[in-house]
Amino acid sequence: MTGPHLSRFQGHGIEFDEVRLYQPGDEIRNMDWRVTARTGKPHTKLFREERERPAMVLVDFRPAMFFATRGALKAVIAAECAALLAWSVLHQGDRVGCMILDDDGSGTAAAIRPARGKRTVMRMLGQLACHRSWEHRPAPCQESLMRVLQRSAAAAPTGSLMIMVSDGRGLDAASELMMARLLTHHTILFVLVFDPFEKAMADVGHLYASDGQQQCSIDTGRESTRSEHAIRFRERREALTRLQSHRGFILIECATDDDPFTVLKSRIGGRR
Repeated sequence: MTGPHLSRFQGHGIEFDEVRLYQPGDEIRNMDWRVTARTGKPHTKLFREERERPAMVLVDFRPAMFFATRGALKAVIAAECAALLAWSVLHQGDRVGCMILDDDGSGTAAAIRPARGKRTVMRMLGQLACHRSWEHRPAPCQESLMRVLQRSAAAAPTGSLMIMVSDGRGLDAASELMMARLLTHHTILFVLVFDPFEKAMADVGHLYASDGQQQCSIDTGRESTRSEHAIRFRERREALTRLQSHRGFILIECATDDDPFTVLKSRIGGRR
């Protein structure tokens, strides 16, 4: 059960941690006699066990992810990013699990607990490829990310790498605070998937959009409409940027007309 990542738990491993004063119950065989002789007080050595680090991949399949004006749907890009990262985690010897955030915001697809082996990744890919949202577009929802963050916190063991692939919708103040709390026990890699239209709306006259049930018209010629549209995306991006000030938070941006492999390789190709 050894791996390349140090455990937060101290035990009988091969990695030396520190020397401290002897306490009743410490293993006599780990006494540091040199420090004891030098200081005149009994000291013992502490070690850390090496364990594999679990990784939990959270993939956003809510209604807004099934949108794009160029390239591929955001959901397609998210699935590709999740697959690439899952194989990368498995390749470096860690355990990988998965949870899908869907239309009701609670991740109804069964969560896959972090485990070793290709079978776990293939099971994750099966859930992504066969998810019901590909055939039946769910009704729009305005769901905070808080529920999925709470559920993921319960599913991910302490010290996990949490990989979130999402467009960031629902990242309100409460969700931002919850994510900051998660960073005290986990590392978070957030892949922000977006369509260029979300980032900047061009003046192309009237556009018609539909969610499969209702249709609306958008006058892109109005400056106020373009400004309000840009502000919504900027608020999500700024919230993620603020989280970058916390240790253990990594942000990667991937547009729908980008190649996920190229984007991920350029950012984390040499990172362990």
